[in-house]
Amino acid sequence: MKEGFVDINGIPTHVITWGGWVENKLNDDVEDIILLVTGNPGLADYYIPFVTKLHSQLDIPIWAVSFAGHVKPPSSLPKLEKDPNLYNLQSQVENKLAFIEKYIPNNVNIILIGHSIGAKIIIDMLANSDSIRSRVSKAYLLFPTIERMAESWNGKIMTRIIKHLVPIIIFLSWIFTLFPLFIKKLLLSLHFILRRIPTYHVAPTLKLINPTVLGNVFNLALEEMEKVRELDDKVIRQLSDVLFLYYGTTDGWVPVEYWKNMTEKHPEVKCKLCENKFDHAFVLRYSQEMADVLTDLINEHKL
Repeated sequence: MKEGFVDINGIPTHVITWGGWVENKLNDDVEDIILLVTGNPGLADYYIPFVTKLHSQLDIPIWAVSFAGHVKPPSSLPKLEKDPNLYNLQSQVENKLAFIEKYIPNNVNIILIGHSIGAKIIIDMLANSDSIRSRVSKAYLLFPTIERMAESWNGKIMTRIIKHLVPIIIFLSWIFTLFPLFIKKLLLSLHFILRRIPTYHVAPTLKLINPTVLGNVFNLALEEMEKVRELDDKVIRQLSDVLFLYYGTTDGWVPVEYWKNMTEKHPEVKCKLCENKFDHAFVLRYSQEMADVLTDLINEHKL
């Protein structure tokens, strides 16, 4: 596993790779590569246990790209004051398209994995770039937030409550950054232990709790509530041969009703309803189990 920052459209973007590094030439025998588009918050670090197991089972290079503006580089991030659209949803789509064009060789087949809003980003990528679409053999969309986000239970909490608390949350995050490192680690460890979440998530959460980063995360989340509305049936039909959607049964962002809607309106699209009651944020508790599920799906479709 290697990680670092690369320049994408003028923004230092965090990347983690399993199998090669983005700026190095891939081995000549590499035929496929998996690109992971994260959910929001878009820190690829949260996906390390998931991708590590997935890579060990598939033996295919896997590259995970964090969202622009969601990981603070050693240098400073470009500020929103210069461009309010710098880290919005469309910018994230353009960021991933530019990454593929710049770093993934044209002769390598691409398998996409998108989680949560990463699923919406992938659909927009495929719908807006024929050249990328021609290189993608399959797109696995996990717990996909691709319609009516604000109408979901979590969406209502976001728009009615959390939206108004964002300035307070960001202020508290600034206070948190003033604590000594061992205090920050202790507080986060206790939080995760009480929630029965592995404490290896302390490290990425330390990166997340930063006023600038959190501001970008919440700005994107609130935009998602406004922009992700009715399902784009025309695009779904156009991409039906490449999509595989994995829905949860206990998902506060994507209720089972949305799965039913997809299967009824688009029987040509391959969908699966989770039988294991994985959380929407599966990376917190179910990384190993989800890696097993996805390994089986990818192997099945490659036959």
